[in-house]
Amino acid sequence: MIKYYLKIALRNFRTSKLFSFLNLMGLSIAVAICIPLFLFICKQKSFDSMYTHLDNIYRVNLVPHAKPNEVWASVPNAVAPALTRDIPEVASAARLLKNGFGTPATLRVDHENYKEDLLYWSDPDLFKIFDFDFVVGNASNPLGEDNAVVINQTEAKRLFGVKSPIGQSIIVDNGPHLVVTGVYRDLPDNSSIDPAIIGNFKADRLSKSIYWSNASYETFCLLKPGADAAVVNKKVAALTQKYIKDREDRWFDLKIQPLSEIHLHSAQITDTYISRIGDIKTVRQIGLLGLLIVIIAAINYMNLATARSEKRAREVGINKTLGATRAQMILRFYADTGLTVLLAIIVGFVMSFGSLYLFNSISGSHLDITDLLGIPTFLFLLVIWFIVTLLAGSYPALLLSGSSALQLMQKKFSRGGADQLFRKILVVVQFSCSIVLIIAIVIIYQQMKFVGNKNLGFNPNGVLMVNISGVRDPGHLESFSNAISQIPQVHEVSQLQVPPGFSASQRSLHKGDEKSDLTLFTCHADGAVVSTLGLKLLAGKTLPDHLSKTDSMVYVVANKKVIDYLGWTPEEAIGRKVQVDLGNNAYIVGVVDDFNFLSLKRPIEPYIYYAANDAPESFNAMLIKMNTDQLASTMDKVQRDFAKYVPAVAFDYSFLDAHLATLYNADRVMQKVVLLFSCLAIFVSCLGLFGLSAFMAEQKTKEIGIRKVLGASSFSISKMLSLNFLKLVLLSIVIGIPVAIYLMQKWLSHFEYRIHISWLVVGLSATTGLLIALLTVSYQSIKAASANPVNSIKAE
Repeated sequence: MIKYYLKIALRNFRTSKLFSFLNLMGLSIAVAICIPLFLFICKQKSFDSMYTHLDNIYRVNLVPHAKPNEVWASVPNAVAPALTRDIPEVASAARLLKNGFGTPATLRVDHENYKEDLLYWSDPDLFKIFDFDFVVGNASNPLGEDNAVVINQTEAKRLFGVKSPIGQSIIVDNGPHLVVTGVYRDLPDNSSIDPAIIGNFKADRLSKSIYWSNASYETFCLLKPGADAAVVNKKVAALTQKYIKDREDRWFDLKIQPLSEIHLHSAQITDTYISRIGDIKTVRQIGLLGLLIVIIAAINYMNLATARSEKRAREVGINKTLGATRAQMILRFYADTGLTVLLAIIVGFVMSFGSLYLFNSISGSHLDITDLLGIPTFLFLLVIWFIVTLLAGSYPALLLSGSSALQLMQKKFSRGGADQLFRKILVVVQFSCSIVLIIAIVIIYQQMKFVGNKNLGFNPNGVLMVNISGVRDPGHLESFSNAISQIPQVHEVSQLQVPPGFSASQRSLHKGDEKSDLTLFTCHADGAVVSTLGLKLLAGKTLPDHLSKTDSMVYVVANKKVIDYLGWTPEEAIGRKVQVDLGNNAYIVGVVDDFNFLSLKRPIEPYIYYAANDAPESFNAMLIKMNTDQLASTMDKVQRDFAKYVPAVAFDYSFLDAHLATLYNADRVMQKVVLLFSCLAIFVSCLGLFGLSAFMAEQKTKEIGIRKVLGASSFSISKMLSLNFLKLVLLSIVIGIPVAIYLMQKWLSHFEYRIHISWLVVGLSATTGLLIALLTVSYQSIKAASANPVNSIKAE
């Protein structure tokens, strides 16, 4: 019996070539789109699943009292020792500090310099918490010596080639001499932590003092089996009260976060060294996009299947007259649908090899071709086949199988307009989704354009950033600075702790007897920073270029946000003393206008640049303002001078404007993904409209012929055929606009600085959708209206 049903399904597939092709194309495109989206979601959900103790690994986070809605991933370096000492449920704890608080390191191996972005310092207990697969070396205690370092296989090959790395020396930033004690396999790209090199924390100069004040260390802990995380969280929170006696110094609270939640639930957590941060909202949006596409494709099938039901009614009536049961008819229709969906899945699966490559290229993901051949993919396709077959085949199967043989054998089968009403509802739902996607594409594009053109309060164009964290001799930097200043294309040279786009140090600004201090960002810099960045000086002057050795004053240039908090005008602030945890001699010498030193997703923060002899932070970057007209030759000169005056450090550079653009990478990826797959979804919707318009034109063949014989123009006939569809599209616009505005307002709420949704833009987007529908339907309408009326009247 099943074999017979399949034969009938194949016959129907061949006899209705246009409708079968449209169904096949729509479903195939939907499958080809959904596979990479499904693999992306699986990849995001799989983060850190490779670690044996995943359920018992936690990160300690910090919540500053001044900003209770903000969470930091970095805590003081005293937290890890306190965890193992005071909380019995903690089996192990380890600090993980990225070199130079995130600054790339210079490695010197056999008189060669190498840049390294992924050098971390950690406690030996890190290897008790996370699983590292060592291929060479002591796996039980790889950081047993204070100067020990372990590297992954990629680094071993890059630094040492075919030579055994064990026992080899690595010099970091002209400082610690480390000895390689082990080589581990590269961590998979779905691991939150991504160190390429891990040195013993004791070898770093920052390990010399243990404190509860500065928070710069990511700290992970492993709980003992059966430990209650809620109880541990309370004990972690109590550590600050135990170790920070002075209430004024107790400026934060601590809490733990499961490792399983870090990847998808840390988008709003700041001060983290983890670069592989996802967002559960993005995963949900991607999933919703895939679901919409499947729904649109399924609606296409249901629309065309119900439209064709009148043609198949007599065939079903004959079968029922000959004794076919309703169950047999339902099974027959589901066999028809199942075969079409199966063919679509096969074609879509083949197409997904191309769509996967396209998805990787626009999203920056690293989904592998082998993932397509995995069991999860085939289970996903099986689920898609079952659900789409069940949904798409349900209405036509139930519609015809539930009718009596007498009804079905009538010259014109009708269900009292129920099937037409159902088709109209499906068209409205389908094109409402398309309208939402069109509006979303336009608004996302507008917001990203706004972000790109927003005045940040400084000028990043033509500013070269050079990493100087590994330079130990200030004389070398002075020689290099003097040399490049002679290059005609170089206008300004400045040294500072961190450029804009990187998180600076955070300190408290005290205002008299105020109980709640202001948390602000501080950056050690020289006097050229204002002119190099193009900051607008409102009052006073910039920082001094040179300080005498006996000068104990801390010179401060503050932004207007700081001055407003203190209640002064810019002019009143000049020469005033400020209490900002930089000593007792900090005085304001200049005030600059507010500027966005981080992304536009965050509000403008209080910020100061300072200069002092005994500055707690060193210079890590040099900014070079240059004319980019002769960029290649200018860069060659800068690189040659760097190699000449700073020979022991790798030349690591980037342009400031390019770095700032990376702060919105996730949103730009979302923009590209939504644009591409929304266009495909709209195309699938148009396939459905095209098929329905073709069916309607076919149904009215005789009517059209008679109207033309009676003198009707082609325009009036085209208008008649198109009008019904345009009414449905207009209703879709009315439904889709409020839904789109609601969804996009939620997306825009993630930006502190954002566009206002314009009704003009929404109207133009909706009009675009209307025109797309009109063009789709008009082809069939014009074709039918232009047909020879003699042939139309003769047609049966």
